[in-house]
Amino acid sequence: MRNHFVKNNAEILAASSYVIQDPSALRGHYRDRLGAARLNLEIGTGKGRFLTDAARSFPSEGWIGLERIGSVLCKAAGALDKLRPEAALHNICLIRSEAESLPDYFAPGEIDALYLNFSDPWPKAKHAKRRLTSGRFLSIYQKILAPGAILYLKTDSDILFASSLEELPAHGWTILAQEEDYYPDTGDTSAQAIPTEYETQFRKEGRRIHMLRAQVPAGAPLPDPDNGSVPLPLKGASHA
Repeated sequence: MRNHFVKNNAEILAASSYVIQDPSALRGHYRDRLGAARLNLEIGTGKGRFLTDAARSFPSEGWIGLERIGSVLCKAAGALDKLRPEAALHNICLIRSEAESLPDYFAPGEIDALYLNFSDPWPKAKHAKRRLTSGRFLSIYQKILAPGAILYLKTDSDILFASSLEELPAHGWTILAQEEDYYPDTGDTSAQAIPTEYETQFRKEGRRIHMLRAQVPAGAPLPDPDNGSVPLPLKGASHA
């Protein structure tokens, strides 16, 4: 799916009520902002189909979408801003940024679940460190994830899937589930079963969808340098 440049994307994002203009100012307070005790983060939220459907399906939970491309994120923001007042979603917000900045935006233990849906696979070996399940990104996630938090991944890339199955255990993560040809059961009510825009298109093309779930290494998050405290882990930290 080709992404077209939106000339006024900066203005659209600045005017959106769903886009957090200064995400670092909310660090440690996203639960209050979204009125939710549990926070889910999707990295690479794209046009926001998964995030929006998840927010509707799990209204008691908070949903945060991170996207680095302004022209893409403005489509998600525009669709949300066009919702009628009675259909508005108050448990969702969007951030335009790179994943490397996550520790600047979220306090240790603030995020309860992480979703990586059809991330850029960076198939060339020389670009392996850019994959969102490479060791350098996993160390970033550990700085913001709550104890027991789950990483959910879906991809059509054989390379990214195989690489993730190697990288996660090598860095202390526990693989809870994996499927090379994933199709959610009819009774699956988890958020991971919610299809993304890419997933719907790939299934029409006959591509296999790979899935895995992995748990963050045991141990408390790193102390927060701002206040020296670490948020207490929440019960029911995953849908797994």
